[in-house]
Order: sequence, then structure tokens, then C-alpha cells
Amino acid sequence: MGFKLSSSLNIDAIRQDFMQKGYAHVPRILPDENAKRIRKAMLDSTPWNYVFNDKDKHVDLTAAQVHSMSDQQATRLQQAIYAQAQVGFQYCYDNYPIFDAYKAGQNEGHILHKLYEWLNDSEFLDFARAVTGFDDISFLDAQATRYRPGHFLTCHDDSLEGKNRRAAYILNFSTDWPVDWGGYLQLLDEDLHVRRGFKPTFNALNLLAVPQKHNVSLIAPFAAGMRFSVSGWMRYGQPE
Repeated sequence: MGFKLSSSLNIDAIRQDFMQKGYAHVPRILPDENAKRIRKAMLDSTPWNYVFNDKDKHVDLTAAQVHSMSDQQATRLQQAIYAQAQVGFQYCYDNYPIFDAYKAGQNEGHILHKLYEWLNDSEFLDFARAVTGFDDISFLDAQATRYRPGHFLTCHDDSLEGKNRRAAYILNFSTDWPVDWGGYLQLLDEDLHVRRGFKPTFNALNLLAVPQKHNVSLIAPFAAGMRFSVSGWMRYGQPE
């Protein structure tokens, strides 16, 4: 079964929201069976890395590297990550780099690679151009993320010279998510007040114009679930 957009989408209403507000929230973006297949793959068959920022350098640790750490080493690493978050940009979460893995020919046939192919096929690209108003969007990159208790993403605006980003997108695959578990996508105004927040909502798409300040709030230590998403940017030009 291939992927497709839900037949109930109101393209004009989504575009109006995005053009007026700089963001849009789209419930039930996919048929539920499509979304359930993606969530199942993220639960059962996705090889996760642990990622964080080390003085503006992206670091990937494989599951084997993380499991080989002693408790003392893991504690020191977590303290270093939190220390950087106190003074600058930081993130920590589990990641599967779909865009990079696909280009490298890794894990061929994985459902997340099939999703990536669909995101770059005519149906979704036409949808992306229609709802954002950017007719030059030519491709999407993608990563899968899994936020566990203690994970977060601090304030940033997604602008990065040379990356040709028009809009950010987040496809959500979390279920039964109470408000107190955190993990909200928070859109911030010029005074860094939260002007809009979106909880992790199964089978919902969030779109953000770039640049726009936002963060993902800390997953509470008592959260009993994981925040799953596929995210990336709608870009113009040629894939790198």
C-alpha cells in the first residue's frame, strides 16, 4: 500500500492559515492506515542514533556507542549537554537521518525511505507548493525523531545560509499524549512569548515559514511515552 494525502484536506484553508499566520496545523494529513504503518516502523524497525550539539558540531552516537557507556560516562555527557543548553543552542533526541541514509543506499526498502520517496513525488510536492505559495519548492529532506524523557530542542529559527529552506514541516506520530508530558512545538513571538503551541498529535502535520523562532519543550521525566515525528524542510534548488 502506497502513501497518499487524506481526501478530506481543505487546501485553500490550509494555505490561508499559512499565508496569514506563518504556520498551519493540519489534522489527519494521511489516511490512518498510512500513519499507523509509519508509527509501527518507528517503534519496531528503525535504527536510532542519539544526537546532540557540541559547540555547533552535530554529533551522532549509534545505539551501540550509547549502550557501551558506563553510568558515569552517560551522566557526564548529559551534564555537558544541559550545560550548553544553559547558554546557547542545544538539542538531544534520537534520530534516524532518512535523507542521508537514503542517499547512501542504506536500509533499502525501509518504510521511512518509502515515505521519503512519496514526500518528493508529485502529489506531496504539489501540495507543498499550493499551501505555502512557494512555487519553487523542488524537494524535501527528512529525518525521523524520537524524543524520550529529558529530550528537547532549544530556540532557533531554521535559517541556514545555502540550505534554501522555504518552510519546515513536522509529521506527528505520537498517540495519547497528555499535556503534562511536554514535547510541545512552541512558536515564539519577537519577545519570546509562546504565541502558539502544538501538542504531539497523531497523524497531524505542522508547517512553519522559515525563518521563525520555535522550540520543542522538554519531555517530562515522568512521561510514559515517546514523541515520534518525521520532520525536515521544504527546499528549492537541487538536493546536496
